[in-house]
Amino acid sequence: MILKRLKIDRNFLFLLLSLILVEYVRAAFILSYLPVQAAVGTQFTLALVGLAISLHYISEAFSNFQIGFLMNRFGIQKVISLSFLLIFISFIIVPLFQFNAIAIVFASILLGFGACPLWILLLAKASSGSRGKNMGLIYFCWILGMASGVIVMNYLMNINLVVSYWLLPLFIIGAYISFCLSGSHPDQQSDTQNRTTILKKTFSILKKSRLILPGTLMQSISIGMLIPILPTFVLQDLHFSYNHYTRLLFIAGLTAVILMQPLGRLVDYFKPRPLFIGGFMLFGITLISTTFNPSILTVYLLVASMSIAYTLFLPAWNTYVATKITKEDQNVSWGIISSFQGIGTMLGPIIGGLLATYSASITVIVSASLFLLISLLYLVFK
Repeated sequence: MILKRLKIDRNFLFLLLSLILVEYVRAAFILSYLPVQAAVGTQFTLALVGLAISLHYISEAFSNFQIGFLMNRFGIQKVISLSFLLIFISFIIVPLFQFNAIAIVFASILLGFGACPLWILLLAKASSGSRGKNMGLIYFCWILGMASGVIVMNYLMNINLVVSYWLLPLFIIGAYISFCLSGSHPDQQSDTQNRTTILKKTFSILKKSRLILPGTLMQSISIGMLIPILPTFVLQDLHFSYNHYTRLLFIAGLTAVILMQPLGRLVDYFKPRPLFIGGFMLFGITLISTTFNPSILTVYLLVASMSIAYTLFLPAWNTYVATKITKEDQNVSWGIISSFQGIGTMLGPIIGGLLATYSASITVIVSASLFLLISLLYLVFK
């Protein structure tokens, strides 16, 4: 049924395929290749990998803030074509310079710059028509690409490390071909903008987005806080085995992949605000419940509930954001909003790591409390 609907818009389907490949490559390199090589290899240190990952997300946040203006000035086709070239170069320079530290860091930065323009285009495309269905499809493809990148890369590295790496630039070529098959993407405006005009437009968008940005920032901080402490929380605080941890990740990922599309479509039939408020509340309540020393079966159910909440609030929230964005400012607005999300993604792991020096459970409680706070915030402010 999903594929039947996708065939209605062939161009959007090719964009989604391009997104899957880009997110596969990014997750495979940033979330799998670098951390694993730091753990089992001799070339990378944990400090180097931590620096590379941080700079990757910093460059992504900076790129998000600027990319909308660049698309308007130079054209969508040129900017996205350049972004694919940057990603391709990032994977060529690493072996070219024999996997040294500078090459790893530089490649991570280029990958951060190159990955975001496609996102901005997709979010702008999803803002029209069936927003819920489109947002659900985008985040379904994002999760599919990211999850497969981590899982498949880990599997391939056990078989042949060299082949697993060189598949990444090949997939980027495939992603670019898919983008080229997605048709033309008319520019919203072609006039050159000076710095004063850009600053005025930025402040205007920030003013219009004053109710959106706090929620965007708080969400990404809350999720980011959990990234560095999840294994510690499950293994040390809950006293579960590593196999249990792996199963929890599998349950979370499988639930999200299965439900992202059908729950995302609810936004086409109901107002997005009550959906994302309910999703925030459910996520916060189930997350904080994991700190009450539950049984393994209870944790499985809580994790599945969190995935349901996540697939409920994510497309609903982005649909709500889309209703606040004017058509002529779509690229710039999504870029600025995504940059705030990137800032939260940077700050979250830092805050979570600091809190975890006292207890991983404290990090989980604070993260859950932020989600409950967001839901209360949007219950009060409309």
